[in-house]
Amino acid sequence: MNLKQGIALMSSVLAFGLATEAGAVCTQTAASQADRDLWNTHGCWQDFFLWQYKAYGLRSGDWSNRGWNAACNVNLEFPKHWNASYLLTYGMEDDWNQSFHGTEDYRATAEARSSNFHDSLYHSITDRTDVFGTFTPRFWPWDTDRVETACPLYNPNVSNSNPGSRAGDYMHEGWHAYFDKYNFDNGNTGGHRPGPQGACTINGCDYFYFHGISKYPFGAMWENNGTASKFHSPNQVQVEFLCDVADQSHWWIPLSVRQTAASDANARAASRFINGPGYTCGSPRPW
Repeated sequence: MNLKQGIALMSSVLAFGLATEAGAVCTQTAASQADRDLWNTHGCWQDFFLWQYKAYGLRSGDWSNRGWNAACNVNLEFPKHWNASYLLTYGMEDDWNQSFHGTEDYRATAEARSSNFHDSLYHSITDRTDVFGTFTPRFWPWDTDRVETACPLYNPNVSNSNPGSRAGDYMHEGWHAYFDKYNFDNGNTGGHRPGPQGACTINGCDYFYFHGISKYPFGAMWENNGTASKFHSPNQVQVEFLCDVADQSHWWIPLSVRQTAASDANARAASRFINGPGYTCGSPRPW
């Protein structure tokens, strides 16, 4: 088994403790309060979703029964996918003195185009219920990396089915693509360290590489110096993004979107880091 095959397999078997329902389909009967509240700020913006599917490399065959031809039905997966992209694209204040990173960092991590952040990728979807998302590197040089998001991010009965958590997973999986681009080995448990260990309580742990506010110029989140003093892990990028949604988003971002993002970030901060960041959304910035 070569490296590419190994990474793909490990990503596919990583579990997060949610119930597995073989053959299940994502729930399409409703949307969460946070999804509906954000939706009401744009009212189904056609120009945006026509841009978004290209920017994220979505393929019609993957989304054909998931709102591809009903992009204004917020109960379906494609509308929920682009609703999260809308938050990511327009929601941040980008306050140099307060934000972990800027919109350009988060967009480059999520969007399909090749950049310093990752090679070209595309977003697909899976009916799995035991993961939030997966990253599968291309097998052949002419192929494309794939980010998949899963039912728990679309099922309104799951707390992570909200725009912040969904976009947060774009960060997480996009950072696995970053590791693949630069050949970083973050561990052999779905691209993480085995657990539980340290403060991490699950099987699939990261380190939090603490950095101060304004450490990274906007657009430079991809940079590292090869040491822990300037580096990010997938869960770290995800938590920093979610806390920027919770604490540093524009005034018009609904409270329900901020609160669900903070809840997700704080839960991850408490359970997914070996060294525990000792930080929760809402803690004073900067330091």
